[in-house]
Amino acid sequence: MAVTKDQKTIRYGTADGHQPTAQPMAANAAIYAGTIALTRSGYAQPAHTPQATDIVWGLYNGLKNGSPTVSTPITAGTTNGDTIIGIDTGTFFLTPGTSSDALTQADVGATVYVIDEVTVGKTDGGASRPVAGKLAAIGTGQYAAFVAVTLGNDQSTGSP
Repeated sequence: MAVTKDQKTIRYGTADGHQPTAQPMAANAAIYAGTIALTRSGYAQPAHTPQATDIVWGLYNGLKNGSPTVSTPITAGTTNGDTIIGIDTGTFFLTPGTSSDALTQADVGATVYVIDEVTVGKTDGGASRPVAGKLAAIGTGQYAAFVAVTLGNDQSTGSP
């Protein structure tokens, strides 16, 4: 699924201890706020075609070069690193995968993988997907269609 607009950020738990960070964007990248933040070869990329070696940080928060932006998507310049994008780390509700990537209560605490900008799943897609983080909870009530995942570079096997 290719995202075509900003996504609503739904934080699970409290914001205490969830530090914002920022990463330089890849040249000509176009990224939507509220989507999974990852870097490839050191530069922020949209997660619509994740690769196993990508490093997951959190969710893009809509800051461009340190200031809120009203443009959607957030677009980078023509040179790697000439635009910096803000990222929130922590635990967030995301869309769970289906079929062999479906997540259940039995999977809480397990590693989950990035499928696309807003979706995580149970499998690594034949070693083609990056680690998204750890499954923290299965959503209930108004969040029943979602799963809570602790994202961030300390959750990813490829983290610095």
